[in-house]
Amino acid sequence: MLVMAYGRSYGLPVITTRGNNVYGPNQFPEKLIPKFILLAMKGQPLPIHGDGANVRSYLYCEDVAEAFEVVLHKGEVGHVYNIGTKRERRVIDVARDICKLFNLDPDNVIKFVENRPFNDQRYFLDDQKLKNLGWSERTIWEEGLKKTMDWYTSNPDWWGDVSGALIPHPRMLMMPGSSDGSEDSKVMVNQFTESQSKMVVPPSPRSSGTPKKQNSFKFLIYGRTGWIGGLLGQICEKQGIAFEYGKGRLEDRSQLVSDIQTIKPTHVFNAAGVTGRPNVDWCESHKPETIRTNVVGTLNLADVCREHILLMVNYATGCIFEYDESHPEGSGIGFKEEDTPNFAGSFYSKTKAMVEELLKSYDNVCTLRVRMPISSDLSNPRNFITKIARYDKVVNIPNSMTVLDELLPMSVELAKRDCRGIYNFTNPGVVSHNEILEMYKKYIVPEFKWSNFTLEEQAKVIVAARSNNEMDASKLKKEFPELLSIKESLIKYVFEPNKRV
Repeated sequence: MLVMAYGRSYGLPVITTRGNNVYGPNQFPEKLIPKFILLAMKGQPLPIHGDGANVRSYLYCEDVAEAFEVVLHKGEVGHVYNIGTKRERRVIDVARDICKLFNLDPDNVIKFVENRPFNDQRYFLDDQKLKNLGWSERTIWEEGLKKTMDWYTSNPDWWGDVSGALIPHPRMLMMPGSSDGSEDSKVMVNQFTESQSKMVVPPSPRSSGTPKKQNSFKFLIYGRTGWIGGLLGQICEKQGIAFEYGKGRLEDRSQLVSDIQTIKPTHVFNAAGVTGRPNVDWCESHKPETIRTNVVGTLNLADVCREHILLMVNYATGCIFEYDESHPEGSGIGFKEEDTPNFAGSFYSKTKAMVEELLKSYDNVCTLRVRMPISSDLSNPRNFITKIARYDKVVNIPNSMTVLDELLPMSVELAKRDCRGIYNFTNPGVVSHNEILEMYKKYIVPEFKWSNFTLEEQAKVIVAARSNNEMDASKLKKEFPELLSIKESLIKYVFEPNKRV
């Protein structure tokens, strides 16, 4: 409407297109078709809202792109063109077609859950005006669905951790106090949450038995589509803590202020950041983008939080240190919170060290140095174990690491306790690559094999150097005496729950 108003009032030369239910490769899995494909790939239930009788007009993305081209060259300025199809399909039929592609029994895989609010029975666009320009739909449903499935099966890690998008009601989990309305629906939410991210989420130490809403807390979380951000939402849901995900971009101060004024949180968690795809080497060729989020964005959020008298828990990194003469490998002498970063081998680490130093000036920030994060979800491409298990060769160096299943709930508790300053957010002690892969072989894949190479050999196949160090976790251990050593934590939270041998 705004664009059309500018066209009429100021003569802006615009053509408007309307489309719906586009599908195809690269689509984020909050949408039905990619969501069901990813769930089917994992052998998990396909949640149908209501009875699945809702009708939609699905159009393959390449046909939509061709429609844009036709409108661009043949469309008339000031006109509106609908991009649609008359071939409608029920949601239940889409689910059955996907089951057929994966040789799954729809009666066993399809699960009906509480209908989402305002779920329209039908979307339909009359596309005759566009067809009069010479456009027509060329991709039949079966062909488009097969192409889409082939892309997702070939690129399973394209979007990283998307567990938060694969649950039946992803937005309902963001609504404090929301309820699915039926016991069956609650069971479904728990089933999906637990199956997609196996992370063990213990209730808050101060809560008992069945978690209840802790009305004194409301968390605002940034990093909804990220690994840690998604897991934080699950922890809040488990502990009955009201929470919402931030909508604003970190570099846009006005959007952050709007989030805080609208949501009115008691605490803010920053799990957003640029780490690079597929790894930190990306940051070497995308320096402005890395600075924009990791430095400017993080400082922006800290400053806005301070103005609103809010504690910000910031998930940082311990990859800003490297073994040196004062902290030699194998000595058991770890870097402490007050030590000055000494590793600048990657641009990613440079930005993290830079922003950590600046954040020391903010008394409302709790900085948590995470290292080589690990979780019980061994399908997650960000999981350190998953990474090294896929490498042809690995170095073999002892490092401090973070078992998220154990430590992330502690970060929530740190916020409740109003803890500030820097914490080395790792399990005590170190573990080497070979020691982890030995556990992987013992508990998961008995026939697993790997080979090692040196740091010098590794340097030839990567762009930026990697950090190796031991962090002193005594400050965190003092706050949480029950904190396990890295090897104990790996066995309890990762390998025992996934044991196949």
